[in-house]
Amino acid sequence: MRPVVALLLFCLSIPSTAIMAAEAVEFTRDVEPILNDYCVGCHNANDASGEVQLDQWDLFPAVAGDAPFIVAGDSAASQLLALMLGNAEPRMPPNSEPQPTEQELEIIRDWIDQGAAAPTDPPMETTVPKMDAVAGSDKRIYGIDFAPGKNLLALAKFGRVDVVDAKTEQVMHRIEDLPGKVNAVRFSPDEKHLLVASGVAGISGQVGLWDLQEAKFTDRWETPKDTIYAVDITPDNQTIVAGGYDQVVRIWQRGKDQPTRSLTGHNGPIHAVRFDPSGKVLATASGDQTIKLWNVATGKRLDTLGQPLAEQYCVLFSPDGQQVVGAGADNRIRVWNLASPTETKISPLAIARFAHERPIVAIAISPTANYLATAAEDGSVKLWDRSEYRLLHQFPSLESPASGLRFIDGGTTVLASTPDGQLHRFKIPSDLKAAPAADDANSEEPTAATMPAPGKSPTKLSEVEPNDSLKQAQPIQWPAVASGVIQLSADGRGETDLFKIQAAAGDMLQIEVSALPKPSALDSYVEILNAKGESVPRVQLQAVRDSYFTFRGKNSTQTGDFRLHNWQEMELNEYLYSGGEVVRLWLYPRGPDSGFEVYPGFGNRTTYFGSTAISHALGEPAYIVKPLPPEAEPLPNGLPVFTLHYENDDDPQRRAGSDSRLDFTAPSDGEYWIRVRDARHFGGDEYRYELTIRRPNPRFEVSIVSKDLKIRPGAGGEFKVRAIRHDGFDGPIQIDIENLPAGFIASMPLSIQAGQSEAIGTITALSTAQSPAKEQPPVRLVASATISGTEIRQPIGDLGKLEIDKNDSLLIHLMPIDQNAPIAWHSQTPDAAVDERSESPDAKDSVAASVSKSVERDFRQPFELVIQPGQTITARLVAERGDFTGLINFGKADSGRNLPHGVYVDNIGLNGLMIPAGQNDREFFITAAPWVPETDRLFHLRATVKGNPTTWPILLKVRH
Repeated sequence: MRPVVALLLFCLSIPSTAIMAAEAVEFTRDVEPILNDYCVGCHNANDASGEVQLDQWDLFPAVAGDAPFIVAGDSAASQLLALMLGNAEPRMPPNSEPQPTEQELEIIRDWIDQGAAAPTDPPMETTVPKMDAVAGSDKRIYGIDFAPGKNLLALAKFGRVDVVDAKTEQVMHRIEDLPGKVNAVRFSPDEKHLLVASGVAGISGQVGLWDLQEAKFTDRWETPKDTIYAVDITPDNQTIVAGGYDQVVRIWQRGKDQPTRSLTGHNGPIHAVRFDPSGKVLATASGDQTIKLWNVATGKRLDTLGQPLAEQYCVLFSPDGQQVVGAGADNRIRVWNLASPTETKISPLAIARFAHERPIVAIAISPTANYLATAAEDGSVKLWDRSEYRLLHQFPSLESPASGLRFIDGGTTVLASTPDGQLHRFKIPSDLKAAPAADDANSEEPTAATMPAPGKSPTKLSEVEPNDSLKQAQPIQWPAVASGVIQLSADGRGETDLFKIQAAAGDMLQIEVSALPKPSALDSYVEILNAKGESVPRVQLQAVRDSYFTFRGKNSTQTGDFRLHNWQEMELNEYLYSGGEVVRLWLYPRGPDSGFEVYPGFGNRTTYFGSTAISHALGEPAYIVKPLPPEAEPLPNGLPVFTLHYENDDDPQRRAGSDSRLDFTAPSDGEYWIRVRDARHFGGDEYRYELTIRRPNPRFEVSIVSKDLKIRPGAGGEFKVRAIRHDGFDGPIQIDIENLPAGFIASMPLSIQAGQSEAIGTITALSTAQSPAKEQPPVRLVASATISGTEIRQPIGDLGKLEIDKNDSLLIHLMPIDQNAPIAWHSQTPDAAVDERSESPDAKDSVAASVSKSVERDFRQPFELVIQPGQTITARLVAERGDFTGLINFGKADSGRNLPHGVYVDNIGLNGLMIPAGQNDREFFITAAPWVPETDRLFHLRATVKGNPTTWPILLKVRH
């Protein structure tokens, strides 16, 4: 919006009676009252919107946008009149507000054409606007509320409130002579009273509590400076809250004239206020792009929900009081889990949904708590499943934005009011189904993991030319391996080779194109066509959040530092689409100077749905997407839907260079064509290939990444195993150990989690451990997994040398936080139980020695930490330094070793997790993402100093 044009956007004052233009128009007598009525309310000394005052002649702006504000003698060139006539954007005052009459506009025109003479004495003063309403304003509805017990609707209007029968719309009560526009109404929980919020912009606000039976106000409160936008009342009907343009939240008790509390902290207008069902917590939504939570009894701010990207217009509590739902000008619904009603704690963001193409102006929760209704500035009205906030239905659009939204008729109807005075009733369909999206963070790309291994050997054959059209396509029976060459066509471009196959609905095929001989000039591209020669659609990807790349672009291989706008609303395992490529988020950014890691978390990144990795520029659009079947009809959410087809350029798992790999599931019985070409449309005798068509053969390979362990007594050494998965196998892989010598303990059970590629284990040496003799059999690892009901076991290899290192004395110990327990681990013998809190220096000095001694006894029943999804817990590191005095680092994003996927060491800052020089212990934080399933897993920490000693493992239990 142009800077000065915006100055008049909030001219919401009340019009005066018309003044007939005289032959000579005077500013003070004729023009000033019109400006006071329509503009000064938002452009005065107390509230100079846009830093401009219109209550002092000397402060009038010179320019509005690209045009002079006032051109003496030329009203047609003056932006002031153009804005008031609606000939310049945006119209002033807005269409939703009372408008100047034709006579008043004529006065402004005549005054400018006569030279726009300056005011004469006395100087211009701000006056209270007159209360007269223009024609038609009595029909406008600025807000609504519903009393289900009495089936009454309260309609906020200009200068009055109509209380009507919700079925017949017959007026049952009328509250009149209210100052200015009524912005909000709210029935008390017992439905005996009605809260009314009104006022005059830039002058004052008023809150009144109206007794419906006695037909009178029992309480009225005035607020200085500006009008009130929102009100609420506690379930006990005793405490009232109001907020408005002056950014102050005021709380009153019934029967008392002055506020009991005035809450400050917002830096923008207060658009919505709401108590939780207990009346103990207050939520306030503001134009400063935040929602704040307050303790009502103390006035203490509990949390500032700062994730929104623009003004917040709406806020509600869920009926159970456990969640806060907000929405506003960034077009999104957000849901936070309330952390505490009394303590200052971070309430985690649970859900963020891009919901409308325009700002959301109203929300409502159904009485049964199963639906959420939303209305946007473009007139759209939508219904959402509240359990997961999936889109259920879109109602017919309104001609103007909703001014109010409520569920009526027992929650079976959504009622929307509009400023033109209409009430729109939308019956909720009885056969609603959630949008067919895998709308959770763990939505998986369909795999072939349950397909049996092939039982038939492929037939080998050669390409038969010509086969560059559907009619000439070479029919083949699969499984098969066909040899071919991409020749040059007459126009100098590489030709295409087509092969025709038969497939039944649900048949799963692996299609691979390998360039031969290697290295080869061919950069293959493969795709599946139907009988019309069209690419077969594979999936629809519905965007649910929009973003773009920040800080720097991305090359086509890297997995790390994916810096994305608004990354806080993204979740691990979600799909990210940009420019045709689809990746998956693997690890959260570790602070403001880092980005997401994408799968697999190391090496070259993996792509999904057959897409090909490409480079991305700084600022390039990106979207979080959810997969839908090709035949699904996505419900509109204001973001694009991308259709991907069965086609591939480079192997999505990046193992075959520029060779193509494609998994294909036949959507129906019939004939399909496989087209092979060079991705650059090159060709020639050296562009040879082998096309393999076969059934999937789900399988895995595991290798040892790190070996040859040198371990100090009382500490551990780390080994890592890595899996390569084939043809859709995505299940867990168990790792077993053999030939472990006496005196050593391995962190078993160890497994590579489903969908993951690595696991990290430790071998810990007891104080009595000795380096194994040369004749000792090597320590071996064996991997096993179940595929299609059959256990598959395969040896991995040996761990190499296993040695005791007595040259270094640093030991690190990982333990739970328990302020009431001794620092020594829970030894069964009195000499090992040393209390850190003891006053005895000898006791303190013996702490480190006792730790190692007790660890050896207790590892077979390791310490436990219990964490819930979405929770952050604290643990402790203790250093037994020996002769090591320096800084002890434990890494950054990788500091938590072998934690379950989605559980991570949190709040590590730019330098990572460490124990500074001169210190022996520190607390640190572990956080679990909201979607992490229940699991038990041993994890440890590793010091990145000489020898890389590890802690003894600790058992982490994730429990819902």
